[in-house]
Amino acid sequence: MADLYAEILIPQNIGKGPGTLTYKVPENLAKEVKIGSEVLIPLRSKKIKGTILKLNDKEPEFKTKEIIDIVGEKTYLKEWQIELVQWISDYYACPMYKCLEMFIPKRVLTKDRTGTEAIVEPLSPTSNIHELTPDQKEIFNKILEKNNKISLIHGITGSGKTEIYLQLAQHYTNQDQQALILVPEISITPQMTTYFEKIFSKKIAVIHSKLTSVQRKNAWKKILNNEAKVVIGSRSSLFSPFQNLGLIIMDEEHEFSYKQDQSPRYNTRDVIYKMSELLPNLKIVFGSATPSVETYFKAQNKEISLFEMNKKIYEQPHPKVEIVDMRDEMKKKNYSIFSETLAENISQILERNEQAILFLNKRGTSSAVICRECGYIEKCGYCDVAMTYHQADSKLTCHHCGFKKNPPTLCPSCKGVAIRFIGSGTEKVEEELHKIFPKARIIRADKDTTQKRESFKKIYNDFKNHKADILIGTQLISHGLHLPNVSLVGIMLADISLLFPDFRTSERTFQLLTQIAGRAGRIKRNHDIEDKVVIQTYMPENPILKSVQDYDYKEMYDFAINERRIANYPPFSKLIKLTFSHANEQECIKAIQRAKALIQENSHKNSKNNSPGKKMEILTYPSFIKKIKGKFIFNMLIKGANLTSEIVAPFQNIEGWKIDIDPISTSVSMCVLISSIDK
Repeated sequence: MADLYAEILIPQNIGKGPGTLTYKVPENLAKEVKIGSEVLIPLRSKKIKGTILKLNDKEPEFKTKEIIDIVGEKTYLKEWQIELVQWISDYYACPMYKCLEMFIPKRVLTKDRTGTEAIVEPLSPTSNIHELTPDQKEIFNKILEKNNKISLIHGITGSGKTEIYLQLAQHYTNQDQQALILVPEISITPQMTTYFEKIFSKKIAVIHSKLTSVQRKNAWKKILNNEAKVVIGSRSSLFSPFQNLGLIIMDEEHEFSYKQDQSPRYNTRDVIYKMSELLPNLKIVFGSATPSVETYFKAQNKEISLFEMNKKIYEQPHPKVEIVDMRDEMKKKNYSIFSETLAENISQILERNEQAILFLNKRGTSSAVICRECGYIEKCGYCDVAMTYHQADSKLTCHHCGFKKNPPTLCPSCKGVAIRFIGSGTEKVEEELHKIFPKARIIRADKDTTQKRESFKKIYNDFKNHKADILIGTQLISHGLHLPNVSLVGIMLADISLLFPDFRTSERTFQLLTQIAGRAGRIKRNHDIEDKVVIQTYMPENPILKSVQDYDYKEMYDFAINERRIANYPPFSKLIKLTFSHANEQECIKAIQRAKALIQENSHKNSKNNSPGKKMEILTYPSFIKKIKGKFIFNMLIKGANLTSEIVAPFQNIEGWKIDIDPISTSVSMCVLISSIDK
């Protein structure tokens, strides 16, 4: 028998190479090792773990050491997953070993310990699966057609998308295949799990980053042993050890949380597209009431199948959306954060024993501390941002680095006493609400109240069981929550997202406000009073608010796609964002300038990144928040028709640099993108 050699990926950098070393397979392991096997190998004076990427019988021209042993009982990775690791590494300019860590987390490879499993026990009595409506059945059947490999279900809130998901999962698991249900936030997994327990019970595994090491390991093993037929989780569940994956459903496909913000900075949706290439029989379903512009563009151009669901399953009307101009409130001498309209509607739902959700995408009590004599604003000493006052601990807190301090009693600049707390956060909304409605039961869901494991689940269940009348929250409450007794949604200030400098602002604002509005109007009520959404704004003339009011996704899409066509932004081009941070601002500027010159020089040598007639464009600019955690931050935005990660490869693994392929946010306004791109 010929000698066998293995190319092994090791969990550390090896110069500028691919991070692999070649080892000889000893005779006693020759029949056991496979591509994807975890093995123990000698490296210098240490023993480390590595993963076999390739096996061959060609003897290398250099001396090789032998593999010591196989780690674990079973191969974790299949060949298609190895290919996916390589693709993620190449596409997102990230070392292979970092990409591999997503597929084989260290916590999974530890020795067995006792503990709670991640396999979910039924939270409620199981019930029979609902029969699909004729419209749902038609979509279900068409998705199963062989030519519909990738589909988008564009269905309004309450149209019954989840029921189609459930029956699709049942179809594939009946064929002994596994189904993955992706949700954008960990907080949504309990509700989605409860829904799928109707027919799958203990065959469900949950995977997300807040599991204990024991929970994750047990769930991982269930998937590996093909005992878990349905996997529900956030983006990290995409890299579970599937044995026979037949279906991926990506719910709320538009959510920005599907983009990883740490290296590798992958977009879940794009990794799924690659998986569909590697697994010819894999069925992909994207679902959203407000699809991303890029995905809807693909559907409009027949690259993927599109199914529209424009009716609610119980045919109840959309809640009426009322836009309140807060400038008029000021004219009426109403300086409260609650308009008269919103306060009156809250009073009415309390009288009817119904519930309300109030949304403000800003936590804390006050947004800033300002001196009304000289204009001084109290900023974080480490970040270029105003500190937020939290009444709960009477501290000023920086939401970027966590630094805390006592609020000043005198102005540090002019020594005046006219210190004022301005702006509002979720704590301030709660405080003011208690003053106006002292008998109302109020709970709050934001980052401060949901830090503990299971905390959001408790808040959700308490509110669902009507242990509170009003839920105040940030983006955590914007989607995935079925709360039938909610008849009023109040959006405290729509302008927060409208003013964010980014080319996706129009899309993001529409998605966020529409999703929040969808928390009302879930069921038909036993009275004639309409469910209502009240949007407070100082910019009522903004066209996106009109689209939200009319529930008109197509109007928003046409507006956004036209903006991007004019500026030549995705989906009409590709973007790469390069970020450099340093304690010295001038060093930042110099580094960005040198990088720009290098990229321009290299682009002339690389035809992939500079196709005829479509010149690559570069914009350099300071970050929206110029300094965080004591370091200044400067960005470089590269735009072109055929950009690849090769153009930024020189900055990979260099201290201070971050590479973001297909960034979800540019932190620079559309008007700047159109008029000020460096030529």
